[in-house]
Amino acid sequence: MAKVRVVLVLAVAVFAAVLFISKAVEAGHSPDVVTFNPVTDGGKYNVIHQSKTLPQWGFNVGMTFDYAYEPYEKATAAGTRIIGIVDDLMMTNVHGAIGWTDWWSMGANLPVAIWQTWFDPNLPIATVQKENKYGKLGDARLEMKFRLLDIERHHVGLALVPYMYFPTGHWQTYLGNDMWSPGGTLVFDADIKNRVFLSLNVGYRMYKYVRYDTTNPNAFLDDTLSMGGGINVRINDTWAITGEAWSESVIKSLFKNQLQNPSEFLVGTKITPQGAAKGLGITVGGGRAITTGIGDPDFRVLVGVNYRYDREPPPPPPVEVEAAVEEKIIITQKIHFEFNKAVIRPVSYPILDDVVMLLQQNPQLGLISVEGHTDWIGNDAYNQRLSEKRANSVREYLISKGIEPYRLQAVGYGESRPIADNNTTKGRARNRRTEFTVVQ
Repeated sequence: MAKVRVVLVLAVAVFAAVLFISKAVEAGHSPDVVTFNPVTDGGKYNVIHQSKTLPQWGFNVGMTFDYAYEPYEKATAAGTRIIGIVDDLMMTNVHGAIGWTDWWSMGANLPVAIWQTWFDPNLPIATVQKENKYGKLGDARLEMKFRLLDIERHHVGLALVPYMYFPTGHWQTYLGNDMWSPGGTLVFDADIKNRVFLSLNVGYRMYKYVRYDTTNPNAFLDDTLSMGGGINVRINDTWAITGEAWSESVIKSLFKNQLQNPSEFLVGTKITPQGAAKGLGITVGGGRAITTGIGDPDFRVLVGVNYRYDREPPPPPPVEVEAAVEEKIIITQKIHFEFNKAVIRPVSYPILDDVVMLLQQNPQLGLISVEGHTDWIGNDAYNQRLSEKRANSVREYLISKGIEPYRLQAVGYGESRPIADNNTTKGRARNRRTEFTVVQ
């Protein structure tokens, strides 16, 4: 509970600081050339979300540096360049996230323009001079992620990512649009044999309707639809290659108004060392625009570094079988579930995978009873239901790994069969267990 209070206080403090900064911004509206918005939780992609959330009290912190060449320029109706408006944009995004539960995380990102070359488009072309800008803020983003379907259990995942952009950016040089801008992204992804990962993002973002150039009928801000996709191919435990593409378009002129339809793709590599450096991530990538919208660069390069702490216990040792043909298959490790739920924690997958291997190697073991047990905390009826649900979750997992359904039955005994003293913490921990009994 103390940890919860500390994190809540920190979250409120960060939120209040962002509000304070945003209040200090001069009123005005402009398009935003910062279209590279990295994810905050250090996932498998750079800007495309994955459905997996950080585990409870897991966290990620990182920085991503990117350089965009000519993301905004003035051109003729035919697309011929007249003069640059933003010719060079070097950004650093400082981001981080924390898991509140195993299915809910929260993150924040603050973009800062390390270097920007800017030409004032309001001056006569003959008098325009290049100006170098340093250390200007972009629009800060606060986001949450709610996991709706666990990809580690089902090989497909679903998540919802609501977010809010705050008007902290230096809108005068197009590093923000000086408005509060909420939205949300629906994430669908898939895992193909733990080798190829695919993700699709569809989002909606709200803008205050604003015309920022009365001479151009396409120069307006309004609500947008965004789409993006990503692929991550795991070469080995430390190296993966990635590809991503994304686009955003004003809904009123969906994919017709190229000025307000920035689209881009990136390819890159992610390195995640093992051993003592486990948790560290290094990203290198590059890409370019697909369209010529505001924020679309001729090319972009990026380098990122992050540290992601998943707060998972170490994998358990292999299952120790006391006797494969006796009355019980005895395992020495505990099957972990989410608190007060029948959802198996990923740390227990290796244990169950070893049970799968044991059953596959011993076809003479006929019907196996998967038995769930609880301690005596809670009422009898609740514990009975929970033990039944957990036993059924284990049965479903074994079936998903190839064990024939007719070989497995799920039974819950609640608190009725203790093997240790329920008056002690250690005793209650022993009583919360899953057993496998050979019925025939």
